[in-house]
Amino acid sequence: MTHLLDPTSNESKYPKLASATIMGAITPTSVRVWFRVYMPGEWVLVVSGEPLSGDLQRLDELSVADFLKQQKIKPLFMQAQRFSFDSDLTGVFAVTGLKAQSTYYYALISSETDRVIIRRRTEIGGDSPKSFITPAIAPQTLTFGFYSCHDPISADGSAGAWPLLHQQLIDQRAQFVIGGGDQMYVDTNKKNGFLDIWEWLKDNKQALLTQFKQGSSYDKPGIEKYLLNIYRWYYRVYWNIPSLLEVYERFPQYMIWDDHEIMDGWGSLTKAERKKRISLLFESASNSTTNQMLVDLMWRAACRAYYEYEHSHNPVTSINLDKPDDCHWDYAFEQGGSAFYVLDMRGHHDVEAKDPHKILGSAQIKRFKEWLGSPAVQNAKAVFIVSPVPVMHWKSAVTNGADVGSFKDDCMDEWDHKSNQAERKVLLDQVYAALGKSAKPVVFLSGDVHCAAVFRLLHKQYPAAKVFQVTSSAISRIPAPGGLKLAISTGGEMPGLANMLCERWYAMAGSKNFALLSVRPSLDGTQTEVLVELHWPSGEDGELTKRRVVLR
Repeated sequence: MTHLLDPTSNESKYPKLASATIMGAITPTSVRVWFRVYMPGEWVLVVSGEPLSGDLQRLDELSVADFLKQQKIKPLFMQAQRFSFDSDLTGVFAVTGLKAQSTYYYALISSETDRVIIRRRTEIGGDSPKSFITPAIAPQTLTFGFYSCHDPISADGSAGAWPLLHQQLIDQRAQFVIGGGDQMYVDTNKKNGFLDIWEWLKDNKQALLTQFKQGSSYDKPGIEKYLLNIYRWYYRVYWNIPSLLEVYERFPQYMIWDDHEIMDGWGSLTKAERKKRISLLFESASNSTTNQMLVDLMWRAACRAYYEYEHSHNPVTSINLDKPDDCHWDYAFEQGGSAFYVLDMRGHHDVEAKDPHKILGSAQIKRFKEWLGSPAVQNAKAVFIVSPVPVMHWKSAVTNGADVGSFKDDCMDEWDHKSNQAERKVLLDQVYAALGKSAKPVVFLSGDVHCAAVFRLLHKQYPAAKVFQVTSSAISRIPAPGGLKLAISTGGEMPGLANMLCERWYAMAGSKNFALLSVRPSLDGTQTEVLVELHWPSGEDGELTKRRVVLR
């Protein structure tokens, strides 16, 4: 019988993340700060207006409060939190009481004073100062980064464009970064000798079921926890990239998942197709119920891991991890006079749902419509809508003509697929009804497709509307071949949208890439424009190529 490994303690040629920081959702007066630590216990976050000094390794064997008093440091924020294996040693501090456009330093320090238990008490912010900057209340310009599809495993461990992104964020004084989906991949890399979680489950499910057998049934919470630890393992391997961590610890991150944090094509596959992923050759049909149980538990595990590593530091939404189908993974935020909405295209995506909105779900569609009518949107300088999959990208003949075999779920993920065109129409109709007469820039931001493009979306009934699609993918995954540019739409009619056309302003395939976007006033000051800069590596000495497109 197959020996079932312990996912929390296994040999691996891939080093795993131990301790790390993610600056999360930020306002001029607050920030959510995520940490992972290497050992359980009570840890204290200290935020101050100047770097800490003194014996940061041992704190002179004093408590954190007494040490700060000894050093005559008055923290602006100090809070203790217990980290445990229940959340994979992760946690989030909600820091408040900050001032706009100010630099703050932070350190994470253990409350434990016994040197036998812990040798180095300041785990983060001890060797070198760690800092972040709060945004201005009303800046004249707003600059932020966008990336998607982080998969160094597919590229022989290469960090891809992360070092260049870090450099550009600093050079252009960016305020934050959006991760537009597929921040890690639990599948697709079997050919590289890397664990595919669904292939692993198929090969090891009998051993898993045997270990968690409970009378005539199974210990479902036990199986879920076991699978959860595997999903956690992926995050720890994928995020153990120095240049990625340099970005995460300094620039506030807003994240949303896509299919590869769960299963390739999640939502575009039927229940039968999902179960087939873990079904053995000649397997008895009587195992269908058990296979469905395993798929459901994988879904629950993926949700919890996603919450722990990605969503917990986003703006707070309605989350009940015991009922993942009820969770609100979509969210809104404002930065620098611009309004943002991040759509969730996986949490409620079900090709077999009776809901007419099979990708977003009717409840999310309603929340999105209400947001469009809110003062934050109506008064915004520019509006950004993160849709992990582009509303427009491939030629329709490609999307609707290649939806067979292994390409089926990829094609059915697309908004342009015939099964999703009606829902896309609802989404775009809401956007134009709310913003079509305003002439302010409205930009869809997307990843997924492993290439880059810029489109303008034109509506016959709203000729003044400025609606665009900007796509940037992938930052570290092997990009789509250069020849695939021929499959990107050149513009024209949009199927299912009688009153709409699209213009392709730019397209690129064959290179890893990321985007920086700047919201700024036009030269004459009469309107707002968005500068899009697509970047990709070139040369052998850290050079980059940049394509600038102005949306106005």
